[in-house]
Amino acid sequence: MSDSQPFINTVYGCLDRVALEKLRDSYDTTTLLRVVDELAELLGDVIGEEGWRDRMLRLHGMAHTVINDAGFAGAADETLPELASEITGQMREAIARLETWIQRIEPLEELAARD
Repeated sequence: MSDSQPFINTVYGCLDRVALEKLRDSYDTTTLLRVVDELAELLGDVIGEEGWRDRMLRLHGMAHTVINDAGFAGAADETLPELASEITGQMREAIARLETWIQRIEPLEELAARD
């Protein structure tokens, strides 16, 4: 590989040579596999039984009953504010996780060939 050119052609596009050399020395690609596993876990939390979807539907029923004077939908183990707080807390944790994933992926953006 000749160091005279600022770019290098690869099977996945033209990349910045310096950025590629830096990542080859410092980037652990298995971090992307950890993101895949963590994503699967998060998706399970979102769509699984008693996941976000189910809790959001329960929260809607509670809010609809209280705010719109709708018929009582059934007993709940928690209050409306407790459930809302639980859901927003879990969403904030997910946002923090997403931000971590972004930080793990961003170094790969540096490979873009620049003029």
